Amino acid sequence: MALWTQVTDQIRADINTGRYPAGTLMPREIDLAQTYRTSKATIHKALAHLETEGLIIQTQGRGTLVRPQPARQRITLDTNVYRDELGYYFSAAVQDLRAMQPPTVTEGPCPPDIAPLLGLVPAATVVIRDRVMGDPATGRVLQLATSYLPADLAAGAILAEADTGPGGIYDRMENDLGWGRLEWAGAISSRAATPEETRLLVLAPGVPVLCVTRTTTATAGAAAGRVVEVNATRRDASHFEVGYPIARHPS
Repeated sequence: MALWTQVTDQIRADINTGRYPAGTLMPREIDLAQTYRTSKATIHKALAHLETEGLIIQTQGRGTLVRPQPARQRITLDTNVYRDELGYYFSAAVQDLRAMQPPTVTEGPCPPDIAPLLGLVPAATVVIRDRVMGDPATGRVLQLATSYLPADLAAGAILAEADTGPGGIYDRMENDLGWGRLEWAGAISSRAATPEETRLLVLAPGVPVLCVTRTTTATAGAAAGRVVEVNATRRDASHFEVGYPIARHPS
Protein backbone atom coordinates (compact mmCIF):
# COMPACT_ATOMS: atom_id res chain seq x y z
CA MET A 1 0.00 0.00 0.00
CA ALA A 2 1.37 3.42 -0.97
CA LEU A 3 2.39 5.68 1.91
CA TRP A 4 -0.09 8.41 0.97
CA THR A 5 -2.89 5.81 0.99
CA GLN A 6 -1.93 4.71 4.50
CA VAL A 7 -1.89 8.33 5.68
CA THR A 8 -5.25 8.92 4.00
CA ASP A 9 -6.71 5.97 5.87
CA GLN A 10 -5.33 7.26 9.17
CA ILE A 11 -6.70 10.78 8.69
CA ARG A 12 -10.07 9.42 7.54
CA ALA A 13 -10.28 7.25 10.65
CA ASP A 14 -9.40 10.23 12.86
CA ILE A 15 -12.16 12.30 11.21
CA ASN A 16 -14.71 9.51 11.65
CA THR A 17 -13.80 9.00 15.32
CA GLY A 18 -14.03 12.70 16.12
CA ARG A 19 -10.39 13.65 16.51
CA TYR A 20 -11.15 16.36 13.96
CA PRO A 21 -14.81 17.27 14.63
CA ALA A 22 -17.18 18.18 11.82
CA GLY A 23 -17.37 21.90 11.20
CA THR A 24 -13.89 22.64 12.58
CA LEU A 25 -10.63 23.48 10.87
CA MET A 26 -7.92 20.84 10.73
CA PRO A 27 -4.32 21.63 11.66
CA ARG A 28 -2.04 23.06 8.99
CA GLU A 29 -0.44 20.63 6.55
CA ILE A 30 2.99 21.13 8.13
CA ASP A 31 1.55 20.24 11.54
CA LEU A 32 -0.29 17.21 10.14
CA ALA A 33 2.97 16.06 8.60
CA GLN A 34 4.53 16.00 12.07
CA THR A 35 1.52 14.24 13.57
CA TYR A 36 1.55 11.45 10.99
CA ARG A 37 5.34 11.36 10.66
CA THR A 38 5.38 11.98 6.95
CA SER A 39 6.09 14.73 4.44
CA LYS A 40 3.95 17.76 3.67
CA ALA A 41 3.63 16.51 0.07
CA THR A 42 2.12 13.23 1.30
CA ILE A 43 -0.31 15.11 3.54
CA HIS A 44 -1.28 17.34 0.62
CA LYS A 45 -2.06 14.30 -1.55
CA ALA A 46 -4.02 12.62 1.24
CA LEU A 47 -6.14 15.72 1.86
CA ALA A 48 -6.83 16.11 -1.85
CA HIS A 49 -8.17 12.56 -1.92
CA LEU A 50 -10.29 13.06 1.19
CA GLU A 51 -11.83 16.13 -0.43
CA THR A 52 -12.97 13.98 -3.38
CA GLU A 53 -14.67 11.71 -0.81
CA GLY A 54 -16.61 14.68 0.55
CA LEU A 55 -15.06 14.47 4.04
CA ILE A 56 -13.25 17.82 3.98
CA ILE A 57 -13.37 21.13 2.16
CA GLN A 58 -10.13 22.91 1.33
CA THR A 59 -10.68 26.67 1.35
CA GLN A 60 -8.56 29.60 0.30
CA GLY A 61 -7.35 31.57 3.28
CA ARG A 62 -9.13 29.56 5.98
CA GLY A 63 -7.52 26.15 5.65
CA THR A 64 -9.04 22.68 5.62
CA LEU A 65 -12.55 22.39 7.02
CA VAL A 66 -13.97 19.08 8.18
CA ARG A 67 -17.20 19.00 6.24
CA PRO A 68 -20.36 19.06 8.39
CA GLN A 69 -22.59 16.05 7.77
CA PRO A 70 -26.16 17.36 7.80
CA ALA A 71 -29.12 15.22 8.75
CA ARG A 72 -30.67 13.79 5.61
CA GLN A 73 -34.19 14.69 4.55
CA ARG A 74 -36.15 11.51 3.99
CA ILE A 75 -38.18 11.05 0.84
CA THR A 76 -40.54 8.14 1.35
CA LEU A 77 -40.56 5.84 -1.64
CA ASP A 78 -43.89 6.71 -3.25
CA THR A 79 -45.28 4.72 -6.16
CA ASN A 80 -48.22 7.05 -6.75
CA VAL A 81 -48.64 9.84 -9.28
CA TYR A 82 -50.67 12.80 -7.99
CA ARG A 83 -52.49 15.74 -9.50
CA ASP A 84 -53.19 19.24 -8.21
CA GLU A 85 -54.19 22.52 -9.85
CA LEU A 86 -50.72 22.86 -11.41
CA GLY A 87 -50.57 19.40 -12.93
CA TYR A 88 -48.96 16.05 -12.23
CA TYR A 89 -46.30 15.43 -9.60
CA PHE A 90 -44.56 12.31 -8.36
CA SER A 91 -44.26 11.85 -4.58
CA ALA A 92 -46.04 14.03 -2.07
CA ALA A 93 -42.61 15.13 -0.81
CA VAL A 94 -42.06 17.35 -3.85
CA GLN A 95 -45.50 18.95 -4.19
CA ASP A 96 -44.34 22.27 -2.74
CA LEU A 97 -41.27 22.66 -4.97
CA ARG A 98 -41.41 25.46 -7.54
CA ALA A 99 -39.34 26.53 -10.53
CA MET A 100 -36.37 28.67 -9.51
CA GLN A 101 -35.90 29.94 -13.07
CA PRO A 102 -37.69 29.60 -16.42
CA PRO A 103 -37.30 26.16 -18.01
CA THR A 104 -34.90 25.78 -20.91
CA VAL A 105 -35.77 23.74 -24.00
CA THR A 106 -33.12 22.65 -26.49
CA GLU A 107 -32.46 19.94 -29.05
CA GLY A 108 -29.38 17.77 -28.77
CA PRO A 109 -27.93 14.26 -28.80
CA CYS A 110 -29.51 11.75 -26.46
CA PRO A 111 -27.20 10.67 -23.59
CA PRO A 112 -26.02 7.06 -23.90
CA ASP A 113 -27.82 5.95 -20.71
CA ILE A 114 -31.12 7.50 -21.83
CA ALA A 115 -31.19 6.33 -25.47
CA PRO A 116 -32.03 2.65 -24.73
CA LEU A 117 -34.94 3.71 -22.51
CA LEU A 118 -36.40 5.72 -25.38
CA GLY A 119 -35.68 2.99 -27.91
CA LEU A 120 -33.27 5.28 -29.77
CA VAL A 121 -29.79 4.80 -31.13
CA PRO A 122 -27.04 6.59 -29.17
CA ALA A 123 -26.74 10.30 -29.98
CA ALA A 124 -30.15 10.40 -31.70
CA THR A 125 -31.68 13.88 -31.57
CA VAL A 126 -34.04 14.53 -28.69
CA VAL A 127 -35.88 17.50 -27.23
CA ILE A 128 -34.38 18.32 -23.84
CA ARG A 129 -36.40 20.14 -21.20
CA ASP A 130 -34.43 21.32 -18.14
CA ARG A 131 -36.03 22.58 -14.93
CA VAL A 132 -34.41 23.89 -11.76
CA MET A 133 -36.71 23.35 -8.78
CA GLY A 134 -36.44 24.48 -5.19
CA ASP A 135 -37.96 25.94 -2.05
CA PRO A 136 -39.74 29.20 -2.95
CA ALA A 137 -39.40 30.45 0.64
CA THR A 138 -35.60 30.16 0.83
CA GLY A 139 -34.66 30.17 -2.84
CA ARG A 140 -32.54 27.07 -2.30
CA VAL A 141 -32.27 24.74 -5.30
CA LEU A 142 -33.23 21.20 -4.25
CA GLN A 143 -33.89 19.33 -7.46
CA LEU A 144 -32.82 19.30 -11.10
CA ALA A 145 -35.22 17.66 -13.54
CA THR A 146 -34.46 16.96 -17.19
CA SER A 147 -36.94 15.46 -19.65
CA TYR A 148 -35.80 13.80 -22.86
CA LEU A 149 -38.40 13.41 -25.63
CA PRO A 150 -37.92 11.77 -29.06
CA ALA A 151 -37.47 14.47 -31.68
CA ASP A 152 -39.89 12.81 -34.12
CA LEU A 153 -42.66 13.28 -31.56
CA ALA A 154 -41.71 16.55 -29.88
CA ALA A 155 -39.63 18.76 -32.18
CA GLY A 156 -41.68 21.67 -33.51
CA ALA A 157 -44.69 20.67 -31.39
CA ILE A 158 -46.21 22.10 -28.21
CA LEU A 159 -44.00 19.67 -26.24
CA ALA A 160 -40.98 21.75 -27.29
CA GLU A 161 -42.43 25.03 -26.04
CA ALA A 162 -41.05 26.54 -22.83
CA ASP A 163 -44.61 27.06 -21.58
CA THR A 164 -46.76 24.07 -22.42
CA GLY A 165 -49.82 25.43 -20.64
CA PRO A 166 -51.88 24.18 -17.68
CA GLY A 167 -50.95 20.68 -16.63
CA GLY A 168 -47.64 20.73 -18.53
CA ILE A 169 -46.49 18.17 -21.06
CA TYR A 170 -48.54 15.33 -19.57
CA ASP A 171 -51.83 17.15 -20.12
CA ARG A 172 -50.74 17.89 -23.67
CA MET A 173 -49.92 14.22 -24.25
CA GLU A 174 -53.14 12.91 -22.75
CA ASN A 175 -55.65 15.57 -23.71
CA ASP A 176 -54.32 17.24 -26.86
CA LEU A 177 -52.21 14.59 -28.60
CA GLY A 178 -54.49 11.68 -27.77
CA TRP A 179 -51.81 9.42 -26.34
CA GLY A 180 -54.20 7.89 -23.82
CA ARG A 181 -53.72 7.43 -20.09
CA LEU A 182 -49.98 7.68 -19.59
CA GLU A 183 -48.12 5.01 -17.65
CA TRP A 184 -44.95 5.52 -15.63
CA ALA A 185 -42.13 3.44 -14.18
CA GLY A 186 -39.15 4.60 -12.14
CA ALA A 187 -35.70 3.57 -10.94
CA ILE A 188 -33.39 4.99 -8.25
CA SER A 189 -29.62 5.19 -8.61
CA SER A 190 -26.67 7.46 -7.86
CA ARG A 191 -23.65 8.73 -9.75
CA ALA A 192 -20.92 11.36 -9.65
CA ALA A 193 -22.23 14.90 -10.11
CA THR A 194 -21.41 16.86 -13.23
CA PRO A 195 -19.80 20.31 -12.84
CA GLU A 196 -23.12 21.97 -13.72
CA GLU A 197 -25.02 19.87 -11.15
CA THR A 198 -22.37 20.72 -8.55
CA ARG A 199 -22.83 24.42 -9.28
CA LEU A 200 -26.64 24.48 -9.29
CA LEU A 201 -27.09 22.23 -6.24
CA VAL A 202 -24.11 23.81 -4.42
CA LEU A 203 -22.57 20.40 -3.77
CA ALA A 204 -19.46 19.88 -1.70
CA PRO A 205 -16.55 18.24 -3.55
CA GLY A 206 -17.04 14.52 -4.01
CA VAL A 207 -20.75 14.48 -3.17
CA PRO A 208 -22.78 12.40 -5.65
CA VAL A 209 -26.30 13.00 -6.86
CA LEU A 210 -29.29 10.82 -6.03
CA CYS A 211 -31.04 10.06 -9.32
CA VAL A 212 -34.64 9.08 -10.01
CA THR A 213 -35.14 8.07 -13.64
CA ARG A 214 -38.76 7.82 -14.78
CA THR A 215 -40.16 6.60 -18.09
CA THR A 216 -43.47 7.78 -19.54
CA THR A 217 -45.29 5.43 -21.91
CA ALA A 218 -48.21 6.30 -24.20
CA THR A 219 -51.12 3.85 -24.39
CA ALA A 220 -53.06 5.17 -27.40
CA GLY A 221 -52.81 7.15 -30.60
CA ALA A 222 -49.81 7.44 -32.89
CA ALA A 223 -47.39 6.88 -30.00
CA ALA A 224 -49.16 3.87 -28.46
CA GLY A 225 -46.70 1.58 -26.70
CA ARG A 226 -43.77 4.00 -27.05
CA VAL A 227 -41.75 5.53 -24.28
CA VAL A 228 -42.43 9.18 -25.06
CA GLU A 229 -40.36 10.74 -22.29
CA VAL A 230 -37.55 9.89 -19.90
CA ASN A 231 -37.29 12.20 -16.90
CA ALA A 232 -34.04 12.28 -14.90
CA THR A 233 -34.30 13.98 -11.51
CA ARG A 234 -31.18 14.68 -9.43
CA ARG A 235 -30.78 15.70 -5.79
CA ASP A 236 -27.92 16.20 -3.33
CA ALA A 237 -27.22 12.68 -2.05
CA SER A 238 -25.77 14.07 1.19
CA HIS A 239 -29.05 15.79 2.05
CA PHE A 240 -31.63 13.27 0.86
CA GLU A 241 -32.31 9.60 1.45
CA VAL A 242 -35.06 7.29 0.23
CA GLY A 243 -37.15 5.66 2.92
CA TYR A 244 -39.70 2.88 2.50
CA PRO A 245 -41.93 0.73 4.71
CA ILE A 246 -41.12 -2.92 5.24
CA ALA A 247 -44.06 -5.34 5.48
CA ARG A 248 -44.03 -8.77 7.07
CA HIS A 249 -44.53 -11.41 4.36
CA PRO A 250 -46.84 -14.35 5.22
CA SER A 251 -43.79 -16.66 5.11
